[in-house]
Amino acid sequence: MPTTTYPYILAIAMMASVGASISTLEWIHGRRQLKDDGLFSWQVIGSRDFAVGPGILATTLNRLLSFRPFVGILILRSVALLSLPIALWFGHGSVIVLSVIVFSSLLMHLRSPWGMDGSDQMFTQIFGALLLGCVAGSPLAYKASLWYIASQSCLSYLTAGVAKALSPHWHGTNVVFEIFNTRTYGYEPAARFLLDRPQISQALTWGAVVMECSFPIALVAGFPGCLLFVTWGISFHLMNAVAMGLNSFFWSFVATYPAVIYCALILEQFLYHRIRI
Repeated sequence: MPTTTYPYILAIAMMASVGASISTLEWIHGRRQLKDDGLFSWQVIGSRDFAVGPGILATTLNRLLSFRPFVGILILRSVALLSLPIALWFGHGSVIVLSVIVFSSLLMHLRSPWGMDGSDQMFTQIFGALLLGCVAGSPLAYKASLWYIASQSCLSYLTAGVAKALSPHWHGTNVVFEIFNTRTYGYEPAARFLLDRPQISQALTWGAVVMECSFPIALVAGFPGCLLFVTWGISFHLMNAVAMGLNSFFWSFVATYPAVIYCALILEQFLYHRIRI
């Protein structure tokens, strides 16, 4: 692996592996719901068109995604996630390990189409990009992987910010309070604090919208300018993890920041060179 991209690839892999390991262990802990009489029974979820019939695809999926085989896949995924940083560090087996992770990620999306969220999708994008880079094995491929991950990060923030800005509901003054006041994502101390402080709630709302919409500027902000957006992102996701229980979002998005920093440095060098010319 080229020395210029190695630290960034390794940092991404380590943070993404931690987050995906937490998510996978949660699946294993709640495996009771994957049984035939559970909430995520394959007898029900597997009744979709692609998994029904005598075809090879349907037969294979039904064998892999039934209860016992799928739990085995989750355990294998956990081992692969723990092994990924080691494989990248020593430079051996990373393609096999990443293949297991990406394949299991796709199976998880099929197994629970309603229980996955944006963090799971980001993990799949990250590991998929790392896999393609390792398969190609060229300096250009590793750089392309970093650019892809950074682009996905910026696009995700921009999409979320624009969606909030265009939503009439987010134009209200107490949106943040309403979120903290729910049972699913609520946090009672924060809801109590914001109850009679609509100005603070509005500031938090529009602060998030502005930073999400402007996050792509991190790529052209240079260094240390990009650290402003990275610091905001870490603080934002850490707050959401503590207050709302969205711990997987912290790891999935923070794992993209080494790629954002790398691309910001490359663009800064390119623009500086062009200006000097």
